[in-house]
Amino acid sequence: MKKLLTFFTLLITVFTFSQDIYNSNNVDEFAVYPSCEDDSNSYLECFKNKLNEEISDKLSKMTLDKILHGSGDYFAKLNFIIDENGYFINITSQGNETLARISTQTLYRINREQKENSTKIKPALVNGNPVKVYFNISVHYTNK
Repeated sequence: MKKLLTFFTLLITVFTFSQDIYNSNNVDEFAVYPSCEDDSNSYLECFKNKLNEEISDKLSKMTLDKILHGSGDYFAKLNFIIDENGYFINITSQGNETLARISTQTLYRINREQKENSTKIKPALVNGNPVKVYFNISVHYTNK
């Protein structure tokens, strides 16, 4: 009886706390990056471009040539979820370890700046309700 009760408690907990994570293909409206509000035809493309610009801008202000050893092209891929509040969560990365780590820190920095400023990512919507959406972005840096 205790095992059955434990099983049902676990089952109810899983169903209660699990939330769907959508992707760009199955949301009614993708997340809206600040300054993309007027680009309703392609929130996804604008989001990708603006986030890439912001990451590139922040990386260009760092002395990556001293951190990344050797000249050449460096790549990293960031995978993350944009939550119902418009924040990046569950960030994982792959590719060049150093660039991936710095790029991940940059996403967390963007989160902090959003909290401090009035600019904020509007979350993705399904049936008018904010939802979590999976996203990834590639980061490229050329060290000369």
